[in-house]
Amino acid sequence: MAKPNHRAMSIKGEVAIPFAHPVYIRSVLDCLNSRGIPPSTVLASAGLAWQELCDGQHLVDFSVFRRFVAHAIQCSGEPALGLMAGSMLQPYHSPVGIAAVTSESLGQGLQWVSRHARLIFGGVDFQVDNGPRWSTLKVKPMRPLCETHVFVMQSIVGAHCRLLEAILGRPVDELTVGLPYARPTGNDVPCLRYVRRVEFDQECLTFQLPVELLGSPSVAADATAFLEAAQACRKMESELGHGDFVRRVRQALLARLTNNPDVSELASGLGVSARTLVRRLAQVGVTYSDIKDDLRKTHAAWYLQHTELSMEAIASQLGYPDPTNFSRKFKYWYRVAPSKMRQALRSGLH
Repeated sequence: MAKPNHRAMSIKGEVAIPFAHPVYIRSVLDCLNSRGIPPSTVLASAGLAWQELCDGQHLVDFSVFRRFVAHAIQCSGEPALGLMAGSMLQPYHSPVGIAAVTSESLGQGLQWVSRHARLIFGGVDFQVDNGPRWSTLKVKPMRPLCETHVFVMQSIVGAHCRLLEAILGRPVDELTVGLPYARPTGNDVPCLRYVRRVEFDQECLTFQLPVELLGSPSVAADATAFLEAAQACRKMESELGHGDFVRRVRQALLARLTNNPDVSELASGLGVSARTLVRRLAQVGVTYSDIKDDLRKTHAAWYLQHTELSMEAIASQLGYPDPTNFSRKFKYWYRVAPSKMRQALRSGLH
């Protein structure tokens, strides 16, 4: 059975607008799963498939995102679902987060986020304004978010608070959050569960910190990890800007991954020469082996978390005739054995 192509599933009459990275969609599904709601329920309603969310760097269209959010809130019955899901978006789930956390200081990490956050939310602009006393990160949608506005804003609040804690190694009590909507009625103000100081009815979403805090060193500063993550971000930006051909390669390879096709075989299936395929990928800074490794890496984790397949069966699905080679490569990717990763994923540690 063919998998649904969510990039083609836009609301009738609406222009396709790349909006949210799959890593964010997966964090929402993890949040739903933790509440006893099977991810498949929401995915089916939105026209998405789990494996499609693990196939690379494309952004989910806004029309699909709207359907996804509507079904997720309906199934959970939780109006603050965006806030909860955002707080579950671990920084190490994306190159943007990894680079921010491994920066030398909080200030460098926040500058990195402001420049590259569009790799997670394609339709939102992040800008840092450093004054004499306060550093303010302003978050502004570049297009109307319609009924998803509060959901997206709360998601960014949860994710940003988690990022600040990861950089400083502690809750950031100095933070003041400005929200671009009215204070909810009643005593339950969801954002106050995560942030001590919240202001409502602001022009845009803002995060304000004392400027002297920007010099605080990151507890996970790592120059090598930062450079690797920065390189991954540059590749993502290149693909997003010029990556139609890359997406075709990813989709074709994903459909044939079990057979482990070489570059000539895949090129033939796409109707181009192997030399042309290699050259066009090089124009956006990626190689065929990069794409194959990326698909194998993300799908390996997906199979471990969401199926009961044996290690031998997972290796076969990923095109590894020898399970030993798969285990060796998995340890290189994640610095842990596949069996240990499965235990950690099932217990909610990753």
